[in-house]
Amino acid sequence: MLRALVRIAALAVIAAGILVVLDYAELLVWPSTFRASMANTIPACDGRTVAEGITYRFSDPGSGDVVAIHAARGRKGEITPDKDATDLTLVLRVAGTPGDEVVGKDGFVFVNDVKFDDIRTAPFPKVVLGGDQYFVLGDNRSASIDSRTFGPVLRDAIYARVLLVVWPLRDIGGVGGGQSGAPPGPAGCS
Repeated sequence: MLRALVRIAALAVIAAGILVVLDYAELLVWPSTFRASMANTIPACDGRTVAEGITYRFSDPGSGDVVAIHAARGRKGEITPDKDATDLTLVLRVAGTPGDEVVGKDGFVFVNDVKFDDIRTAPFPKVVLGGDQYFVLGDNRSASIDSRTFGPVLRDAIYARVLLVVWPLRDIGGVGGGQSGAPPGPAGCS
């Protein structure tokens, strides 16, 4: 019995050590979404996600990926993606990748003249992405702070791929492709 307890304790210590190393190296991250930007995909007020930072060390984000982005909040509350920032973690969906043309027209987002998804979106001007730029959007387009606000995101600010929602427990699961139709709008978080 004592031997079994020692093994369990040793495994727990090893597992905790591995998690600390992965967290420190940003290979396993626990970002929270910026309020309502990804509702209903991620719960607006208290949603928590798990992301992994290994994939993007070897490959680039793809269209439709839900990503974690380092960002800073300025004096006037403006948000700026920044690889060196530790103030905020934005969780948003990649719509456009380097070389793409992204525009909001006819109530939807179009990437290279192909409709990106079925989420209703207010019009926004055409953006042509440079070689290291990504256009990111929240799934809750009517309340999201995203590339329509702060412009394209440089590749080095994107550090992890969001895998799943872990909180609240009733919403546990993958982040999938988002919803369709009208976004839920602002969240009434207290």
